[in-house]
Formats: sequence, structure tokens, C-alpha cells
Amino acid sequence: MTRVAAVQLALSDESDPSARRHRVRELVAGIDAELILLPELWEVGPFAVAENLDHAVPLDTWIRHMSDLAPGRTLHAGSFLERDGDDLYNTSVVFGPDGGVLATYRKIHLFGFDTGEAVTLSAGSDIVTVQTPLGTTGLATCYDLRFPE
Repeated sequence: MTRVAAVQLALSDESDPSARRHRVRELVAGIDAELILLPELWEVGPFAVAENLDHAVPLDTWIRHMSDLAPGRTLHAGSFLERDGDDLYNTSVVFGPDGGVLATYRKIHLFGFDTGEAVTLSAGSDIVTVQTPLGTTGLATCYDLRFPE
């Protein structure tokens, strides 16, 4: 049987991204599961995108930060603020048991209400699937679930 672990984090105004990164590393290191899932924008908080633009990093930087947590299991590393030139994305990365990238996904349907996400971020365009221990899985982030494609 495949063991799956979903990590939840309490985000507060007092916790900074580096403290959350440290906490996530501790949590993930202690989990015995074949598939681990982290939440959307866990480093900065899903409702504080505009306030945390200085924490946006290129995809390759995020991969270097997170890939060492994956060996021996599949890790959906939640999502992060990706900077690609002048564009910003809400991007997810899935790592395989060898630490390599299995898939990346940029959130397609940005939430336009109280968060300002639709004004601040660029939308992704590609529907992405990935092989996990549970089989083929489609990637989606938050508001994406409202759209059936």
C-alpha cells in the first residue's frame, strides 16, 4: 500500500519565509511516506502574494532548494513564487525518488478576488500530468479545480 502524507502549515504574520523553509525541511525529513504533498505558496502564504514579491525566485533556484528532500519518495513541493524574466507565476514542482524533476506546473486560473493574484501574477498555459506512486495524476492549484479541463 502506498503511504501518502499531506503537510499543513499554520501561517502567521510573524513567520518569515526562511523560518517556514526550515520548518518544512524538518517536517518532510521526519515523514515516512512514498508521496508527500506540500501546500500552495507555503513559503509566503497564499494571501500575501503582493507583499512577498521580493521572495520570488527562478525555477532552477527553487529546484536546488527543494530537490534534496525528495530522494526515496515522490515530493509535490507545493507551489512557490517563480520569477521568469518580468513575469511572476504560482509554480508547482514534483520531484521523483531520485531527486529529479518529474513535472512543473504554473497555475492557470488565477484567483482575482481579495488576493490580487490575477493582477500580480501571470497565468500558466499548460495542463500537466505526472506519474506518481498512485498512478497518473493531473496537477492543479487551488482555483484551478473550478475548471474541468
